[in-house]
Amino acid sequence: MSRDEKYNFSILHTINYELFEKKQEANASYEIELIKFENYNFRVELRRHNFKIDGHNPESKFEKIAHAYNDAIFPIVFDIKEEGFTLANYNEISQRLAQKDAELKLKHEGPGFDFIRENFLQEVAKDGYDMVKYLYSFGLIRILLLCTEKPENNNFYNFNWKALLLDTDVFWKGKKSFDIESNILKYEGGDDENDAIFEHVKTAGNAYQYPEKVTDEESVITTTIKHATQYNTAELDFNTSETEIKISNSYFNYNENLILTRK
Repeated sequence: MSRDEKYNFSILHTINYELFEKKQEANASYEIELIKFENYNFRVELRRHNFKIDGHNPESKFEKIAHAYNDAIFPIVFDIKEEGFTLANYNEISQRLAQKDAELKLKHEGPGFDFIRENFLQEVAKDGYDMVKYLYSFGLIRILLLCTEKPENNNFYNFNWKALLLDTDVFWKGKKSFDIESNILKYEGGDDENDAIFEHVKTAGNAYQYPEKVTDEESVITTTIKHATQYNTAELDFNTSETEIKISNSYFNYNENLILTRK
């Protein structure tokens, strides 16, 4: 009789983006099922269900196409190790993507479809390295890796995150603290090397009133991350996990939240 462990979570992922008068909000919700296999040290299968944007199924033509490609990636099977995760079912995912690509090409044509298709396949389907890199850009994967580590104190814990609407990675040097009585793991990180982030903000701002002369105040980027996981026992057996990312300066605000709730 199999003793594979199964965990189910509801996910809420929101991004609020403000740049001068430009405001953008993204809101996605879905459910995941995690299966930890009995006969492996730490092999996990990740399944995704019921994906919605702003509470609705993807509605526009291009939303549906993008969702169809991304949905074909799941289920994902990966081995968790100290240095990250190793994708264990690359060939299976590649076959699903090829089949889904063939189906979509029969149904759609035109520059909009070609743009989505070419960008997705170029970023994801060239080889195993690119597929892992793409999966690792998911905030969910990064949080799952954090949650599978042994809960403990660490004063020198490095963490990075893909700020999707800036298309750049943010790196923090922070501190993990674990309260044995409450069974809560917390992580907080602050400013690190932020010159690269400012360049991305400046590039985005060039089309939206970006000042020709930059003051010291305008060039300062503040980034913070706050994370808390309420464990039931340890590793994947947790009840809630909340992560908040903030990036800002005098005319730019980026706020991202990822919340996992045990079902």
